[in-house]
Amino acid sequence: MPFSMKNFIFWSGVYNAGLALFLLFPPLYRGVGLNICDPIWGWLIAGFLAYTSVALILASRDLRSRASYVYWESLLRYIAALVLVPAGLFGSLGLIAVPLGLGDLSIGLVYMLGLPKELGLSHQALLYDRVN
Repeated sequence: MPFSMKNFIFWSGVYNAGLALFLLFPPLYRGVGLNICDPIWGWLIAGFLAYTSVALILASRDLRSRASYVYWESLLRYIAALVLVPAGLFGSLGLIAVPLGLGDLSIGLVYMLGLPKELGLSHQALLYDRVN
């Protein structure tokens, strides 16, 4: 099956949903070495991930008209990487945060580089939601 942004975006939304569920249970994430200081922060992040999961899955259903949402999600992925990698290496979050952050960076790059190529749109058009 050839690579398509639509499928990639759908499955990254499913990935976000899985992470959201995972972060609802402190014994699970602590078991893999993720050290979130208080469960409320894990639940807050889980809520954010659940929302982005829905946004990505819905965007994958009509990518042409909803591509800007995914493009902006790439910027969120970069921010996540900027937070997770240093917090995993130098902070108390746990080393498991490093591959999670690098995964976010990779997904963000696929979104940002793949959307313009697949849809034939400029970065500016995606950034300013001028997709139609």
